[in-house]
Amino acid sequence: MKKKVLRERPFEYLRRLGDNQPFPAETVRNWYVARAYVLDKLKDTAFAPGSAERLSVVVDGDSPLLLSVVRQLALCAHYVNYEEYDQLGRFSCRNRTVVTIVTGKDKDSILSELGKEEYLNLLIRHCKYTVFGETVNEGSYIDIEFCIVRERPQDCPVCIKEEDVTGFAAACNQEELYSIDTRKAVLTGRVYKLGAIIDNLPAEDIHSAKRYIHALDTFQYRLLAEKIRPMIDDAKWKSSQTAVRGNLSNLFCSDCFESRALSIKRFCEASGMPEQDAWEINNEALSVSEHHRWVADKLIMGFRPLLEQERLSYESLFGKNRYSYWKMLKNDSKAPSHIDLCSYRDLRRIDPDNMKYDSFLMLAIPIILKTLCLLPSGRRPCGGKVG
Repeated sequence: MKKKVLRERPFEYLRRLGDNQPFPAETVRNWYVARAYVLDKLKDTAFAPGSAERLSVVVDGDSPLLLSVVRQLALCAHYVNYEEYDQLGRFSCRNRTVVTIVTGKDKDSILSELGKEEYLNLLIRHCKYTVFGETVNEGSYIDIEFCIVRERPQDCPVCIKEEDVTGFAAACNQEELYSIDTRKAVLTGRVYKLGAIIDNLPAEDIHSAKRYIHALDTFQYRLLAEKIRPMIDDAKWKSSQTAVRGNLSNLFCSDCFESRALSIKRFCEASGMPEQDAWEINNEALSVSEHHRWVADKLIMGFRPLLEQERLSYESLFGKNRYSYWKMLKNDSKAPSHIDLCSYRDLRRIDPDNMKYDSFLMLAIPIILKTLCLLPSGRRPCGGKVG
């Protein structure tokens, strides 16, 4: 029996970075519809680690609703078989998700539209995209690319049209359509409250599940012992866009849990490996996927990579001074930036300590899903019974 659902409406709290004004009500409604539609559309889409498949989607139109669908695809279509580098250490960017957008707009108009805060925002500046045959950012490390065309391709196994989305929305329970079950996001946020338990772990061998046994035990105890409270803190969210964006990042992260669990299930079916072992042995692939999801999320939410001078200043500081400088850049109300907006390989050099959270979170996914009765009961990574 599934546990009681906690439904909230977080998108209404998001404001524009430039002037702190709310987004139009229609835009917010489109975000809810697009999220529900895309998560349902892709619910059976997952690729086993190491597979050569990739998702290719055609979005047939450029209406505000369909561009919200493009945005949602960019937030959630991140898979564990993406490779930044091949086994020989060569830059490959293998198995990117490809989103093709059919448009009647000219080049400048469609790029301007996609670059708006309500759609792809800064992501379109940093990812690979092809517009009417011209490719830009060919060497981008990001795991999703866009192809902008004038006519719908003949061969498009996944094609999304306006009427598909509106028909889906009309058939939904309207209260559920315009609200979100935030339980997974709330539990995801608790990962970052473990603090010293993870911070004090060595930054070496971060993909070894054995390193996280104590953290997993502590996390599981908190999951089962603490009541799941609402994600939204009305007073805090109204006064802090940093809080809004941070919690939305937890939501977008947790939206990918089921697809990752399905990827592991398919890996187990193909290899015969027990589920517990599969979560552990594929921790690096899962962590790479999560970092790329996080990069897309942050760019869409308006965070930018550090400028060269900012990076040099950051690297010249130590201890509290470095932390204060990082917080200042991250909390800029108009143009926030983040040191970790980089490839996974560069992250090893720039911020190796932060990589431990991705590795731990991937091991915590089956605990979270099973705690919420969203997966069959079973064993969690590193042994021990769940629930």
